[in-house]
Amino acid sequence: MTLRYPEQKLDLEGTGYKYDAKQGVGLPGYKGRHILFLDKCTGCQLCAIACDGVAVAIDMQKVTKGKPQNKKDIWPAVDYGRCVFCGLCVDYLTEIQTNPGLKPINQIVLGERVLTHTGDYKPVTKIWDMTYTGPMYRVFVYGKPEPLICTADHKIVAISRLVSERKDRRLLRATAPLLFHKPGELKPGDYMVSPIVRKVVHTDRYEKDVEMYRGGWATRRQSLDASPELFHLIGYYFAEGSCDGGRRVNFDFNETERETYAKDCGSLVAKFFGKECKVRKNGEHGIRLVLDSAMAEDFFSQFGKGAPNKNMPDWVFFAEPEKQLELMKGEWQGDGCRVNQTRQTYLNITTTSKTLAYQLQSVYARLGIVATIDTQHSPNRLRSYHVNVFGRWAVKLSKMWKIEFDYEPTKHADKFLMDDKYVYLPIRRIEVEEVNNHRVMDVTVQDDHTFAPLGLATSNCVDACPFDALYMTNEYEMAAYDKMSLKYTPDMLAVPPKLEGKTYKVKLDSEKGTSTHG
Repeated sequence: MTLRYPEQKLDLEGTGYKYDAKQGVGLPGYKGRHILFLDKCTGCQLCAIACDGVAVAIDMQKVTKGKPQNKKDIWPAVDYGRCVFCGLCVDYLTEIQTNPGLKPINQIVLGERVLTHTGDYKPVTKIWDMTYTGPMYRVFVYGKPEPLICTADHKIVAISRLVSERKDRRLLRATAPLLFHKPGELKPGDYMVSPIVRKVVHTDRYEKDVEMYRGGWATRRQSLDASPELFHLIGYYFAEGSCDGGRRVNFDFNETERETYAKDCGSLVAKFFGKECKVRKNGEHGIRLVLDSAMAEDFFSQFGKGAPNKNMPDWVFFAEPEKQLELMKGEWQGDGCRVNQTRQTYLNITTTSKTLAYQLQSVYARLGIVATIDTQHSPNRLRSYHVNVFGRWAVKLSKMWKIEFDYEPTKHADKFLMDDKYVYLPIRRIEVEEVNNHRVMDVTVQDDHTFAPLGLATSNCVDACPFDALYMTNEYEMAAYDKMSLKYTPDMLAVPPKLEGKTYKVKLDSEKGTSTHG
């Protein structure tokens, strides 16, 4: 229908888009112009800072109001010629790197720490849950097993690579400038970045009071030397271990490893837990080391009792590099292999734990090694994740482990770059599809205002005003004042939206669009 705007108004039924400070979430609603409450605004400029990375639509203006809470007398003004009514979000099932695991964004809670572009973990201060209609991008990146799924406005930390002037027109390698790009501005071959975790936790001993009897009426103090050898044993457990019945730990090896890795694992178990493992037959070609010990079971169960739920707790994930190097070596000796192909040889670790796969990739990066993840799902079997180290990185890793590798390539044609802050992963391809009322989510992160879905650095959502002084109404009017532009001064924003003239009520259906009006 046609309206004689602005004399005739359109009244959208429903609330405006707001941030609920008590629930800590953004509430869905129609996005219209903002309203400014002068008695609440402190002039903190957070709204302008947040918008500066999006549309640069908010400008702080000096206006004397005599409000005691705003001593600087600066207030936001909005240019609706620039405002994009932003929704910087990712798919609600997207997994993001937390401290230090992997969790779907719809399970993130306030205060939880997530990885940011600086390589640090910062707390989530707000959670946004909304619906989105428009182009949804699927960005496939070399080295990651699944795509980043995000809206058209979700900013990605990336490098747009220049094209060589040579005949081959190859993309030039570069680690700068690192900027925020919308997914539609990127192309295959551009670098997305995976932050390298910087935090290091020094642990001399692992200590814990272990409940020895049901109900915890008797405990025993467990104290283990947190040496590289202990981390090597933890690596064996990640590869071959499981816990059973609350008092038993198992390590499964192939019969051919009886005098090598199985013997080494048994020696380490005896050193740290004071008991010899029993050796039993396990299938046609396997052996099982069995340790009956409540103390050992309590220790190893923190890493996951079975293969699909293996994970690194904080004290292991943030450990010193020399310890993590032994951890990765033990994991590779137990569950890895060397793959020989016609054109290259590479090192592989296979796990059924997605969380552990991403953690292994992060630990490799901490050690200065680029690792990739791919996935495979065979019928009637758990999905497996393959953590691979190729080319020059495999040569470097074999020397760090002091193992025989027998592979010396003369050229290094891998697709990846690395420095002390990031691993640079090229985009494989980008797909776009139109979605309607698709659920998307985002988080606001303290200080850094970035987070890492699938370990890839992206911008976080625009921060809401902490004092609830500026938020969006569901009024779309942009001509309430006789002016030549769409710029609203603080005084204009402080005036409630006008409701003059004949009003037409419209009720919107979330799936079909406009359903009734009158």
